[in-house]
Amino acid sequence: MFNSHFRQLLFLQIEKIEVMLRCRLSNYFCDKYGVMGYEDINNFAVPIKTFSTFSDEIQKEIARNARSPFVKNFLQNYEGEKLPFYALVEVFSFETLSKFYKNMKNKDKKAVAATFGVGYTYFESWIESMAHVRNICAHYGRLYNATLSKAPRLYKQYNENGIPSFSIFSIFLTLKHLLPNDHHWHDFVQTVELLCEKYPSVKLRLIGFPKEWKEYLQQKT
Repeated sequence: MFNSHFRQLLFLQIEKIEVMLRCRLSNYFCDKYGVMGYEDINNFAVPIKTFSTFSDEIQKEIARNARSPFVKNFLQNYEGEKLPFYALVEVFSFETLSKFYKNMKNKDKKAVAATFGVGYTYFESWIESMAHVRNICAHYGRLYNATLSKAPRLYKQYNENGIPSFSIFSIFLTLKHLLPNDHHWHDFVQTVELLCEKYPSVKLRLIGFPKEWKEYLQQKT
């Protein structure tokens, strides 16, 4: 029961990042390269084979959503029967969105990451890891006592304090740096605390939470 409730709380926070990234990435990419810029390999920093494979994945995403009204509208009524990027991102899974970002040029990654206030090497790692955890949540997987196969790259101060990057708590730390430090975030931290108190048999170390976990999450960045 703890795992179920814990998973739902975390999923809602990751969803916020996913929505924000869709919007900011779409706005930046369309403004710089045009709404069909995703078709041009010159707008990315990947070899032809990688670009071709990813383009195929994009077409599969479109095919899976072909019955969606807005997708059908673009395919039937717009020139070339193709989706502009601002519409295309709406059919991307978080994992595909993460791959798209990873394939971008470093200067473009840097610009998008800057809107979140972090460096692009960290941001790339964080969203890849979040996409992995998001899939665990969406498929009713286990987060309690779980080890992340795609661990985020943490800031030096966390590593020096012994916080493992492969723990679920590492995802909480990345969320803290990406989401606004406002009453919504503080309400979330308080809700997590109440959940832990509701299930006293839960061992916080098995989700990577240190004793001072609240202080870590409530510190201003």
